[in-house]
Amino acid sequence: MTNFDFLEDDALVDTLLMEAAGLLQHLIVHQQPGRIDLLSLPLSPACLASLEARLGKGEVATTLHAAGESEIHETAFPGVWWTRHCDESGRAVALLIEVADVPDILRASPIDMAHGHRRLIAATHFSLVK
Repeated sequence: MTNFDFLEDDALVDTLLMEAAGLLQHLIVHQQPGRIDLLSLPLSPACLASLEARLGKGEVATTLHAAGESEIHETAFPGVWWTRHCDESGRAVALLIEVADVPDILRASPIDMAHGHRRLIAATHFSLVK
């Protein structure tokens, strides 16, 4: 793990914002998402709060309830998402800056969609598939 003790919180936040900007440029040019795992870094609560405040809030937010609660919101910068996954006791098990058009956890898998399709057909009064 990289030691960031020499950086003040403001400098560390600036560094993380520049990393997010680089990931966003990579997404725009190469259509490849990226992420910063904030829990893997030695960040103080004040530093995390400053980072979240500087990223701001965008227009999209959602909460998921599956093996704990997950909160995902777009930041003030489209394509940059703040993602917090908590376990059933409410402890954060993942805290990420995700740079993507849509965070992976929100994408429906092809298997889930096929299962949903079968259930949707079964819910109709007639079947289009024999």
